[in-house]
Amino acid sequence: MANDITSIHSSRLQQSGGRQSQRLDEADSKGSSDTTRRMSSDGADKVSLTSTAARLKDIEHRLASQTSVDNHRVKQVKSAISNGEYNVDPDRVAHKMINFEDSLHS
Repeated sequence: MANDITSIHSSRLQQSGGRQSQRLDEADSKGSSDTTRRMSSDGADKVSLTSTAARLKDIEHRLASQTSVDNHRVKQVKSAISNGEYNVDPDRVAHKMINFEDSLHS
């Protein structure tokens, strides 16, 4: 989501003029690796993202489009239940429930 910040002006930025631009350029050279900030000639701040941020956004979109259900596994379990081949290990279930409950109180 992008926010338009071109209409945001503070009296401090307008009064400081070129000094603000110089400070932003110095901040960029001191290790602002994820974003680059510049003061344009009209006094509006601009932000441009690096390729890392663009890759992260792409990964986010791909993950959002994937389902969180393993349909193949669901078919296998349904088939095993239908055929009477699905076995439940009560000790394993009990231990998992206890571990889950313990994790809630930590």
